[in-house]
Amino acid sequence: MPEFEAMVDRLIEGGYRSLPDTGGPLADKLKTLAGKLEDRSRSLLVQSVGMSIHLNGTVTQAVHTLRSIREMSRRMATISASTEELVSTVQAIARTSELAAANARSVQDVSDEGARSTEAVVSTMQSIVTTVNDATARVSRLTEASSSIGTSVKQIEQIARQTNILALNATIEAARAGEFGKGFAVVATEVKNLANQVGQATQEIRARIDMLTEETAAILTGMGKGAETVREGEQVVLGSVDKMRTVSHEIRDVTTLMQEISEHLAQQREAAQEIADNLEAAAARSVDDTKAINTVIDISSKASGNLAEMLNEMNLVEMRNAVIHLAKSDHMIWRRRLAEMLAEKTTINPDELANHKSCRLGKWYYSVTDEKIRSHPAFRALEAPHEKVHQLGIEAARRFRDNDFDGAVDAVEAIEDPSQEVQGLLDELANAFS
Repeated sequence: MPEFEAMVDRLIEGGYRSLPDTGGPLADKLKTLAGKLEDRSRSLLVQSVGMSIHLNGTVTQAVHTLRSIREMSRRMATISASTEELVSTVQAIARTSELAAANARSVQDVSDEGARSTEAVVSTMQSIVTTVNDATARVSRLTEASSSIGTSVKQIEQIARQTNILALNATIEAARAGEFGKGFAVVATEVKNLANQVGQATQEIRARIDMLTEETAAILTGMGKGAETVREGEQVVLGSVDKMRTVSHEIRDVTTLMQEISEHLAQQREAAQEIADNLEAAAARSVDDTKAINTVIDISSKASGNLAEMLNEMNLVEMRNAVIHLAKSDHMIWRRRLAEMLAEKTTINPDELANHKSCRLGKWYYSVTDEKIRSHPAFRALEAPHEKVHQLGIEAARRFRDNDFDGAVDAVEAIEDPSQEVQGLLDELANAFS
């Protein structure tokens, strides 16, 4: 019976494939039991490895999602800052536009007032022209009156000459009369003196009339030039009025445009503020999402760790291809640690990372002596992608240590294809030698 006890002890230890060779029905029963226990344990191992792969894949995906959320938060923060600057700029432009519109209105008021004042100047100049024309007409009539006076003076001069001649004749006749003509001679002398005085007076009047004529002619010339100058000024002022009216219309159009711009800017300001508010709300939600994903990562990592401990316990039991199945789990744990590194939940020293020869899969791979396994195409194809996975993982850890976050992310993402190839080749081996 010691042989059967040894077989039972071996079963208890999990040595399903190394039971002692003992004949007999009971030994055969025990070997059958060992085979069933191995199948059951292998089935449980496969299921547990599948759970481990899914859990670690969930952590990896969650970390990628967390990275995306962080990147989105960073960009939203940048956009939010830019939006705040936009709001401030729009507000400043709106204030400037409102001020410009107000200034334009003031300029328009001044322009309108200037146009009205200029129109008043035109009216005044027109009055001046009318007054000058009236004065010119009056001076012209004065010139005509001077000419009439000159004609009268000529007649008086003729009368004075005739009177002087008559006085001379009277004097002669008085001299002929002798004593009787003395009284008449005195009268004739007085008439002659009066005629001489009249002649001198008419000469003085003529001289003054000539002077008056010259002065009135100069006045007429000056007034004509003044009237022409006033008329030219009137045309210039009228042109200024037209230009000022045009400027006033243009200023009115600019004022309207500035008011419309101000209204549009107010709408843009409201829209930008709404965007800023939405970005702030989205940032708050991203914080909540980050916390939730971190919680998922922590829970999944803890569950994965517990599952890994269970798989290590199961590794103590003898099963066919157990190393292959456990290697699949180890492979995903490796990827999970890299993902947690990117999420800053763990620290990885690239110099301490296992290479493709020192990990569980590598140790098994390079220790296989069974030619059936070694000659299998999946086995031969496994080395290259497995080595690539470890190279990329070490590169990712090195870049992360050197603060090259984007480079580390790129390296981790590059692991996906060779990792899937490793998983597929391990499945082929497990199916081929199950």
